[in-house]
Parts: sequence; C-alpha cells; structure tokens
Amino acid sequence: MDSDKINCLEYWEGKGAEKNFTTPFKLDIFSKYVSPEAAVLDVGCGYGRIINELRRTGYADVHGVEPSAGLRARAEELSCSAFVSSLENGVIPFEDNRFDAVLLIAVLTCIPTDGEQSALVDEIRRVLKPGGILYINDFMLNSDQRNLDRYAKYEPKHGCYGVFELEGGGVLRHFSEERIVSLLDSFTTVEFEKVVYTTMNGNTSNGFYYIGRR
Repeated sequence: MDSDKINCLEYWEGKGAEKNFTTPFKLDIFSKYVSPEAAVLDVGCGYGRIINELRRTGYADVHGVEPSAGLRARAEELSCSAFVSSLENGVIPFEDNRFDAVLLIAVLTCIPTDGEQSALVDEIRRVLKPGGILYINDFMLNSDQRNLDRYAKYEPKHGCYGVFELEGGGVLRHFSEERIVSLLDSFTTVEFEKVVYTTMNGNTSNGFYYIGRR
C-alpha cells in the first residue's frame, strides 16, 4: 500500500472523539509479563480508559500519548489528563529506552497506510527498553457480507484490501495475519490469539491480541 499519509485526525477530533471504546484489555495476561513497578506507555490512549484501569490496579508509572485534542480533553473528565501527552507527527515525546512496556490498543486499525504503521512500530521500539513488552489488541479481516462489501468498495480508492471508511470521515483498516506478522517481525512473539470483539459501533469483528518482546 502507498506510504502517503491519509489524514484521519479530523474524524477523531469530531465524531470519533465522542465514541466509547470497547476493545478489551487483557490485564490478566498483561500482568503475567509486566509488573506493577514497570514503566508503561499507552500509545493512542484515547480518553485514558486503560491508563485509569492500570493505575487502579497498582501500576504507578503509566503514561499515554494521543494525537486527538478532542480525546485528550475527554481524558480530563476521567482525571487522567496529567498522564496524557500529545502525539504529533507520529513522534513519541519520550527518550530512548524509557518504558518497560507499550500498549497499542485498537490503534493500528486507525492507521491505514503501511508506511505510517511501520514508522509507529519503529518509534515504539525506540522508547522500549531491550527486552520490553509490546501488547497489541486490534482487528483482523472479516468474511461477512457487510465487511466484504465495504472492503470491495474502498479498495480502488485506497489501494489496499481491508481499508474502509466510516460516516463522518474516519478511515479504518482490518488486517490479514500476514500483514501483522510482517509489521511485527522485529519483535519476538510471546503470545498471539485470534478473538472476536465488539466494535465501538456495536458490531462484531475478528480480532487478535499479541504480546511481543523487543
């Protein structure tokens, strides 16, 4: 897929900023690999729901980065805005090797181009300590007619099967397993499981969770 940027931020400043996110975070799995003393970064943290969950369960050194000002404003409502920084131009505003673990929860789906996905994964590697943990939840390709129709509709426009648009301007992507394996080939896979999620719009979708080590 072309590596040119697709500007999706307008959606996440408007209608997207009003959504309640539903992709689950498997704290029981995460805590097997990451202790409460660890430094944790939630990339694309939205309004801070996972930051709050981690802090409630004893993780004290937790931070988030989020490109949408609308979602960062919602983080103030959850009293976690002090832990959320702006993510601009894909650059994570922390030093090299700062974190023991990074979360990426339903974020790759919001980045439709291969080039931007790879750039973000490179940034995550930069801020992760050697041996650090990357935890991902995200969406995979579906075979139901609704999804097949929209994949077919938007493939000519975006040049990639699995990319589709939402009402209001959002551009999202569902992934093949091959793309996920390729994107994360610089990490050592620790766990990978296919699951079914309920989306932020109330539909069901194939998905996966992944734990890898730098």
